[in-house]
Amino acid sequence: MIAEEHNAKNREYRGIGTGSGIAMAKAVIVHRGEAVIPVITLEPEKIEQEIARFRESLFISREQLLKIRATVAKTMGEEAAGVIDAQLMLLSDPFLVDETEKLIKLKRVNAEHALDTVIQGAIESLGESKDPTFQDRVHDLNDIRSRIISNLLGLKGQTIPMPEEESILVISHLAPSETAQLFGSKYVGLVTEIGGFTSHIAIMSRTMNLPAVLGVENATEDIKRGEEVIVNSMKGIVIVNPDEETEKSYNKLKSIYIKRRKLIEKYIPKKAVTPDGHKVSVGANMELPEEVPMAKHFGADGIGLFRTELLYMKSDKLPSEDEQFEVYKNIASQIKPDSAIIRTFDVGGDKFAGILTHHHYEPNPFLGWRAIRIGLEYPEILKTQICAILRASNFGNLKIMFPMISLPEELKRARELVEECKDILRERGEKFNEKIEVGIMVEVPSAAILSRKLAEMCDFMSIGTNDLIQYTLAADRGNPRVAHIYQSYQPAVLKLIKMTIDSAHLEGRWAGLCGEFAGYVLAVPLLLGMGLDEFSVVPARVPLVKTIINHFPYSEARVMAEEVMQFTTEEEVISYLSERVKEFLPKEIIEFEVID
Repeated sequence: MIAEEHNAKNREYRGIGTGSGIAMAKAVIVHRGEAVIPVITLEPEKIEQEIARFRESLFISREQLLKIRATVAKTMGEEAAGVIDAQLMLLSDPFLVDETEKLIKLKRVNAEHALDTVIQGAIESLGESKDPTFQDRVHDLNDIRSRIISNLLGLKGQTIPMPEEESILVISHLAPSETAQLFGSKYVGLVTEIGGFTSHIAIMSRTMNLPAVLGVENATEDIKRGEEVIVNSMKGIVIVNPDEETEKSYNKLKSIYIKRRKLIEKYIPKKAVTPDGHKVSVGANMELPEEVPMAKHFGADGIGLFRTELLYMKSDKLPSEDEQFEVYKNIASQIKPDSAIIRTFDVGGDKFAGILTHHHYEPNPFLGWRAIRIGLEYPEILKTQICAILRASNFGNLKIMFPMISLPEELKRARELVEECKDILRERGEKFNEKIEVGIMVEVPSAAILSRKLAEMCDFMSIGTNDLIQYTLAADRGNPRVAHIYQSYQPAVLKLIKMTIDSAHLEGRWAGLCGEFAGYVLAVPLLLGMGLDEFSVVPARVPLVKTIINHFPYSEARVMAEEVMQFTTEEEVISYLSERVKEFLPKEIIEFEVID
């Protein structure tokens, strides 16, 4: 940007919002500098001494991280401290340690150069992947590299200045240990150039309720120290140098947000019960085991959806039964006595292209070979996952859920595989929950239309609205040209949801909903009135859903749902719901939330 552009009012930047809230303060900019790494050729007699120096730096680095971890655990809790474990594990990673020492011996080079060479090689092999898990590992490798090399060179680690007044930190990236240092400081918001929704920074900022926008390109160059910055973490927007009108508008919004936060925090420990006594469950959606403590922190009634895709995407080989078992056991142990629903893998054939014997290009993969369809064609892959879930069910209340079920024969075969897995485990003498519940995702119109028959064949049904909407309306939600057709409140979609809930109840089953729709302010009372038994949303959204339910009479919600079924356009539905919710919901909820 030229100088005039830097001073321009209302400069807007977009990234990935994490958390819910708004922060307004002056910017503190931290520029990352790279240490100059010398290349030294060692005399043969100096090699062992250099290896000893390298090991000493590992010891010092470990002591530093353990100290930081203990402080974080004390101030923020074990769940926040847990994200530092990845870097502690790297310090004893055989590849990192052994390869560095091997290079020192083989090339007779100093430890700094050897370590840098090894880590840069690992980063290059991971760098081409867009998978968030791989990207997190790249960040961990970079952070641990900087720490060890700083210790080898005798440099003090780069420190983040602690301001005396409320500020927004603008920085390229943060190590977990650095993110933890923000807790209790005067930093009220965060902007980074690197980081995704599942990154360590995102997890910890959500845990701290610190509004953050990640992945903002060139933020440290474009934003200047002392400039007024607004961080809108709900929309993933950063506004720099706001004009008077924008600042006034956001000050009002921030004031409402503070009142809203205080209101919904009261409902974290409460159950979701309407004023006239109707009880429902509010669970959490998650894809990382590290999010379980967060779900409990926000008062979730268990895990309504655990996505297992990252297990299949983080490596070029399939995860073993034991590897999956450890993940599911971890979740089961943490969440008990509540339950966790483990959804079997929901990825396309492209994720298995290097593993399976054949894979053909698919012009429309969303309507192609994916999820349960792959599992039924390659049952050994699915059985490995089912066996792992069954074994883990011995350590807590787990449920199995199959995605993308579109035909009764698919569910029939999937249930047969569950029974086959039970037989395998019995032969091994392994314990598991013999009565484990098995359910399905209803995200295809045919599944909703055939929901009465499918309900006979399973223990529960969970509606996945993200896919159900786009399949029903033939509109890709990621395509801006048809975005106006992707309508969450379209009566055609709502009727399929109602049909599924009714079918489940007629067969004595419970029905949940785990799409984003379950957390929309206008949708919650509507779904409540339709008879939905379980809402499952991102952890931070749980208290909001419980707040709405605790304010909305079930009898009124039922009347409202019946009325909505008579409409034919989304506009009619939204207009009607917007008026009705004003009768029961606190104004802080309605004013702050964007109309869905």
